[in-house]
Amino acid sequence: MGKILGSRYEIMEQIGAGGMAVVYRAKDLLLNRIVTVKVLRDQFAADEEFSARFRREAEAAAGLSHPNIVSIYDVGREGATQYIVLEYVEGHNLKEIIREQAPLPPERSLHIVRQIAQAIGHVHAHHIIHRDIKPHNILISDDDWARVTDFGIAQTDTAVTLTHTGGIVGSVHYLSPEQARGESSSEQSDLYSLGIILYELVTGKLPYDGETPIAVALKHLREHPLSPRQLNPRVSPSLEAIIMRAIAKDPNQRYPSAQAFLEDLDEIEEEQLRAKSTNLGSGLGNSDIEKTQVHQGPAAGILPKGGGGYPSAASAAEAAAARVDHAHNALAARVRNAILKHRFWVGLGAAAAILLAVLLFLSNYAKAEEVMVPAITGKTVAQATAILAQSHLSLAREINQENSDKVAKDLIIQQEPAQKTMLKTGGDVRIWVSKGPTNLTMPDVKDQDPPLSKDAALAMIKEVGFINNPIFTYVPSPLIPSGAVIDQSPAPDIPWPANGNIRITLSSGLPTLSMPNVIGTSSEEAESALTGAPYNLAVVIAIKDSSTYPRGVVIGTDPNPGDSVEQGTTATVIVSGGPGPQLPDNTALNAHGHKKSPKPH
Repeated sequence: MGKILGSRYEIMEQIGAGGMAVVYRAKDLLLNRIVTVKVLRDQFAADEEFSARFRREAEAAAGLSHPNIVSIYDVGREGATQYIVLEYVEGHNLKEIIREQAPLPPERSLHIVRQIAQAIGHVHAHHIIHRDIKPHNILISDDDWARVTDFGIAQTDTAVTLTHTGGIVGSVHYLSPEQARGESSSEQSDLYSLGIILYELVTGKLPYDGETPIAVALKHLREHPLSPRQLNPRVSPSLEAIIMRAIAKDPNQRYPSAQAFLEDLDEIEEEQLRAKSTNLGSGLGNSDIEKTQVHQGPAAGILPKGGGGYPSAASAAEAAAARVDHAHNALAARVRNAILKHRFWVGLGAAAAILLAVLLFLSNYAKAEEVMVPAITGKTVAQATAILAQSHLSLAREINQENSDKVAKDLIIQQEPAQKTMLKTGGDVRIWVSKGPTNLTMPDVKDQDPPLSKDAALAMIKEVGFINNPIFTYVPSPLIPSGAVIDQSPAPDIPWPANGNIRITLSSGLPTLSMPNVIGTSSEEAESALTGAPYNLAVVIAIKDSSTYPRGVVIGTDPNPGDSVEQGTTATVIVSGGPGPQLPDNTALNAHGHKKSPKPH
């Protein structure tokens, strides 16, 4: 711990690990905020296929912006270490919640799954298939706000994952049948995985389990799961129908889109409201009216017969319409029986009572208490929901999103009606949520040939529309000319806020070293020392007469010993040309200080 990546992200502690990456909590020293850093494991960093996928899919996910998706801030490499920087979410993953609390109440399960479905719909709209939707990849905050993470980065732990040639296909307990067969993933594959999650939330059990990944995968292909209602009677027939359609083995029998899935979840809510309305009306009348009425369940038009396939979205819509007609017909029959079995005046009195109740309801609605709308701008959606609830108000179902250079991501920019406006209790407040600053595409200033100068890089960055001047740092380089660009952060083609900080690394030129002292050595020894590492100098030999040094001995250098010299430049070595020092008998010394042998006659 304490390691700093990219001169910016200080690793604080490990918070998770998977087969492909290790996850850390870290501090962004530049923006002074806590982030999540996911580091590719060393054994995959050297694999070009894994490295390319790690970067390519992270960059694709970085283009997504949604309240229920964990944001990606940066992608980087330091030496052999590759990493992704993500938004830090305080809370637990959904798998931990399932282990501790499942089965969850259907209402809470639907609340969580609705958010995941909205995120998946946003992902699919950007032509991305997650391929690994599972509770481990869903982060839940303390206020039950769900966020999807790990886009396209499947875990490779053999206890939970299958792989095939060409890529990782997903975690086996949440794996679609087509993925188990090695076929390509589709939007319906992600919705299948979401259906498995919903099954697990409401029952506390996985629909398919086994001793080995292969055994589980085969069950996805061949077996049918237990009915959720067999495991939890609180699951309604309609909710069971939604689950079973989502996990149909044939992709064509599943929901065609996340939006269609969400529409059926809406139908359940409307069904609950109709049930409450019917219960209010059933308190009037005689013994026949008060008898328990047994009706065909609302799921009758959705659930399969005889173990066959699950109907299409059109069939589900017809079933929904049939349920409404059935409810109307049932109510009409009950009123008709009451009139036939009771005297005219009793029936007339009941009708008058019904009419009076309706009039009273309309009158009370017209006189509904008005409350002052509280201020929720600058708050998160979860905070705004709690604040409005205190005033008996709620958020409108549709949440608008737009970019803002002034309001931080995920905070409310605008509300309608405005604060201090009077609104009837039970009313809805529309909101606009910030998607953060406008994102621009980071230009490539580091891979140009020839390398860009500081001014050229600055001009290219400004031309794209970035607001702040980059932060420039200098490092020596034996390859890149002085003043030219060596590196950049963020990397090229990364979506980056227009007001975000950009770091550019420039070359300060060749490394500067201290000239070694080779005086007194032979010319060969001096040349070997200076041309080798770390100096890599080009040596020029100059001969100069000397009566002090023997012939062939170095008597000086340019630069002088101890002076600065740039790596890879030229140095002059001055070598004695003799005659050198003389002995008393006028015999000269050689380069090693020994008496020269007399020449033969």
